[in-house]
Amino acid sequence: MRLSAITLARVLGFVEIADLISGGKVSLPEMVRHLAEKYSFQKFPMTFEDLDISKGIEFLEGTSGEYPITKFVIWDTLMIVETRVNTDVSKAILEDMLLWASREVGINYKPGSIKRFGYISSVTFFSDAPLLDLHPAVEKLAASCTEEVSAIWQEPVKYESLSVRVGHDPTARKNGLAQFRIEHRAESRFSENKYFSESPLPTDSHLALLEQFERDITLSRQASSPGS
Repeated sequence: MRLSAITLARVLGFVEIADLISGGKVSLPEMVRHLAEKYSFQKFPMTFEDLDISKGIEFLEGTSGEYPITKFVIWDTLMIVETRVNTDVSKAILEDMLLWASREVGINYKPGSIKRFGYISSVTFFSDAPLLDLHPAVEKLAASCTEEVSAIWQEPVKYESLSVRVGHDPTARKNGLAQFRIEHRAESRFSENKYFSESPLPTDSHLALLEQFERDITLSRQASSPGS
């Protein structure tokens, strides 16, 4: 497996904005203005209508030290930071934002106040392992579909497995979590062996599971091959 790019490293910090600005030390518009200036966001709320936390107060394209911030969003009970670096970096940036705002602006925040985090990690990568051919029955189905569709259209049309997905029962919890999925990278030929994967995990855990999956597929193929 060879990593091509980290396309999204999103961290979600569950914290109530009302708790941060309680006591009248700072207003929400003032906090927004200071954050926009400190982190040099290129797009940020400019009007009163933009300050609706029920719809998400959105900041785009800022910086924190050496790291670009793709997006920062404030909701009433949630803050989101997105980078294309690593979820650990995104999480550290969120913590830095809140600690800075505590010192300089006066919000009510102390280290460790956020007790729950969520993650979305998206990556692209190359692999020579047949990651999407998981079972002979699926390969047989693809081959049969290839034969019949090619006959209908009187030209070769090859069908293959397109994705692997695992997820939870969406009725089992109030707010659904992202699936773990692997699929061919859009706009890339299948022969390039380039893939896209998204997961509800920190970036490092996501990559570790992809590497383990690749190893498991490779070992399974070797064990089932003639003469093995």
